[in-house]
Amino acid sequence: MKLRLLTPILCFLIAIFSFSCSTDSDSDTKEPEVPVVKDQYNYIALRNDGTLFSIGDNSGIVTSIGKVPGLEFNTVFNTVTSSPIHTYIYEAWFDPIEGRIFKLNKETYESEKIILNFPEEFGDNPGIMAMDWDETNQELIGVVRQEFDVPSFGGPIKIVRINPVTFEFTVLQSINLNSQGYKEVYSSQLIGQKLYLSASKDNKVDHTDLLEIDLNEKTFKLLPQEDTETGLLNLGYIPETQKLFGFAPILNSSYMGAVRPYIYNINDEEMEEISTVSNISAIQFAHKTFYNSQIDKFIGLIAKEGFNLYSFDPNTNNFSFTSIENPEDLSTMIAIISVEKL
Repeated sequence: MKLRLLTPILCFLIAIFSFSCSTDSDSDTKEPEVPVVKDQYNYIALRNDGTLFSIGDNSGIVTSIGKVPGLEFNTVFNTVTSSPIHTYIYEAWFDPIEGRIFKLNKETYESEKIILNFPEEFGDNPGIMAMDWDETNQELIGVVRQEFDVPSFGGPIKIVRINPVTFEFTVLQSINLNSQGYKEVYSSQLIGQKLYLSASKDNKVDHTDLLEIDLNEKTFKLLPQEDTETGLLNLGYIPETQKLFGFAPILNSSYMGAVRPYIYNINDEEMEEISTVSNISAIQFAHKTFYNSQIDKFIGLIAKEGFNLYSFDPNTNNFSFTSIENPEDLSTMIAIISVEKL
């Protein structure tokens, strides 16, 4: 009799236990929710053939967003510079020989191609090695070399001013980098009316000097770089300061293209090594480093256990990295040139 009374209770408990196990089993097999990564900014990257990509600052997702019409293959990355409205890009074109500037609207991405008419003193095959926007005078500052495709040629390398409407040249005759022994310019930054150049006498990126050219006084100065065996490349400028940011190649490293970041104080001519990051490699050496003034950080592409978008805060010396999710189309001939707030 007691057994008969207990039987319904046992059945009820067994049913409860079975339901609980079933629920736990369903919970265990259910895939965890993947958090949604939201981007605050899209960084615009330019590939050497004119293809434009957007890269999410937090997601690292790469999306092709178009192409600069007419820009084919030979972007000179250290010429990429921006006014508040336009980005200017120089391409050296061969057969026929001509220099081209592409004027790209930063909002609409509409562009205009301008065929340049270089001054006769630069001969038949000149080219622009560096270009920066002069906000004070509302014009472009360029470094032009005669015989662009022959670095060893003994022709002049001079500073020019370029009108952004007519694209006429004004040559600063008193400064000739070639007469100082320089053959190549890899990176540049204009601060006020002083142009800073990372330049080499032997066409090697690990043998670069840091030059200061006063555009008003027409003077030339070699700045010391005593804390590095090489020289500062991929120059960036920290606004409202007298400081440059850049990367110096590391000699005899087991990492290909290994670099070390520095801040260069122009006032006291001293370098500060940023020791908070290690084992990083440059994607390419001959360009400027982009600065996002909306968040006061430098942004660029770098190799660190894969392809990464990096962010550097010069106020805290903090580096952060976002892994690029689909880097297949980017190549090494690419640089960040602009930003869009989402």
